[in-house]
Amino acid sequence: MTAADVVVIGGGVAGLVAAWEAARAGNSVTVLEASDSFGGLVGSNPVAGLALDSGAESFATRGGTVAALIEDLGLASEIVSPSRVPARVHHDGVSRAMPATGVLGIPTDLDAPGLVDVLGEHGLARARRDLDLPVDVTGARPAAGPGAVARGLGPAPAPAGPTLAALVTARMGEAVTDRLLRPVVRGVHSVEPEELAATDLLPGVLDRLARTGSLAAALAEIRAAAPAGSAVQGLRGGIHRLVEALVADLARAGADLRPGTPVTALLPDGGGWLVHAGSARVRAGTVLLACPPHTWRFLDGSSPEATHALVRLAAEWPAPSGVDLVTLVLDATALPEHTRAGVLVAVPGRGAKALTYASAKWDWVAEAAGPDRAVIRLSYAAGIVPGDAAERATLALADAGRLLGITIGADALLDHARVSLTLPRPARAWGMSQHVDAARSTVRSMGSLDVVGTWIAGTGLASVIADARAAGRRISGF
Repeated sequence: MTAADVVVIGGGVAGLVAAWEAARAGNSVTVLEASDSFGGLVGSNPVAGLALDSGAESFATRGGTVAALIEDLGLASEIVSPSRVPARVHHDGVSRAMPATGVLGIPTDLDAPGLVDVLGEHGLARARRDLDLPVDVTGARPAAGPGAVARGLGPAPAPAGPTLAALVTARMGEAVTDRLLRPVVRGVHSVEPEELAATDLLPGVLDRLARTGSLAAALAEIRAAAPAGSAVQGLRGGIHRLVEALVADLARAGADLRPGTPVTALLPDGGGWLVHAGSARVRAGTVLLACPPHTWRFLDGSSPEATHALVRLAAEWPAPSGVDLVTLVLDATALPEHTRAGVLVAVPGRGAKALTYASAKWDWVAEAAGPDRAVIRLSYAAGIVPGDAAERATLALADAGRLLGITIGADALLDHARVSLTLPRPARAWGMSQHVDAARSTVRSMGSLDVVGTWIAGTGLASVIADARAAGRRISGF
């Protein structure tokens, strides 16, 4: 039996950041992680002798939240910006450049060169109607959206205003929605634009539309108001270095870090908790649940009365989805001439939904790989990538060639690796606000418990880290 002021269940980025804040405040901290390594959706992926990111490979610069943490960890000089490589979208068998001045792929300049190639003449003509439509044409959200009935909670309330898909389709037509908006939102936020309120990703867009008279002009204002510089940044050597720095700092602060230690029971203990993890027992003043509800099997042995609300919360939480990331290291000298750019896929089908050209996007990857190697990462929905390594390589090479517009022979493949990730339902998706509110309310009522993570804070390191730092400060004051 050991004791700690704070026990963190889950050693992903959210759990580590909250633990780091609590340790800095002078608390004794224990972090219990079920897998053999810390980081969760942020990790290292060794391929062909390169240490590459296995999950997140960049962070949004909004709010400066991630950069502030990186500075606190002594890595500010290692922040890097991606190369300005134009993104492309794959539709009807061809990859074409996306509009350079777009917002979420939505064009702000409807006379931009190449836009007709992406949208077609009819699609572009429909998009230009945005300039003449009445400002009240915004798309109507139905009273009950897709999958609106959440088990035990009744119909999901419709948020004010249109969905993102409804707004863009009403103003610019289906071609803009399906060929530009959808692949960006799906690739970046892991959700469809029908499942987001327009103002979730575009705050103030309806007010700007009413004032400027068109969606294109409203988005141009939003783009102009954005801070100068890249919208995303990374770390030289990979985002996984953030996890390594957090673990090292926690160890120096005396935190008890236990990877490979799944929690088997969480029991109320007076005003605190008793945590069972295998043969270990830890008495905790405060517990931080830094793992998503679908992993809360440790509640099965808890007192029904004390944790009933948590059990119900976990049972009603929407199921996660999966993604497979396949990284290819290729012999660059064996590749035909091609455009070295990332590609988003409008209609993935049974193929890759996105391609990241890592050695073109990040200078540090290019330097590590050398001039004779190319590093590419493909993203797939779960259930598509074969388990057999040879079949997997064949699929990934074919998809990479298709999206890049070249033929890649098997002899060009130097190495490849697959990483499978489980992604919680995005917190911004349709109907999720009631689940998030219920979770926040439940843990507040329990006093010595709190929650963090992508599943409740939202997608992306900027959201996760801001929420986790706040939680770390809260649990330090319990």
